[in-house]
Amino acid sequence: RLTQSESSGDSNAEITIKDGRRFVGSLQFGAARLADYKSATGKRFTQDEFKADEGLQDEVAQWHIADLDEAIDALGDTAKGYDRDGLRSVAHLGGKGGMRKWVMSGGQYNPADELGTSLQDYYDKFSSRT
Repeated sequence: RLTQSESSGDSNAEITIKDGRRFVGSLQFGAARLADYKSATGKRFTQDEFKADEGLQDEVAQWHIADLDEAIDALGDTAKGYDRDGLRSVAHLGGKGGMRKWVMSGGQYNPADELGTSLQDYYDKFSSRT
């Protein structure tokens, strides 16, 4: 569902936001998240190489979800009562730190992206409980 929302399943999708950052691929990864993956794995590639390689996109997506799950698990009991798919989507949009702040604040920390989508919007959209 997240892939469909981010790119309609198009591995060649790309957007450049006002501040110049590019987000590419089926899950719309930016350079910062790709740098996290490269740091964790030692792999080297450009954002354009990533965009052109569906296999690499799948590999990074699997790592991304596992990494988000680790961040969710690290919240322990604080994350109880929240839906895992919803928390994954919040972390995808707002980063692991943003997801943590959102949970710790009971949803009071709720920034929106350039398109006006807030962390709560993503939680509500992707939670398995909705």
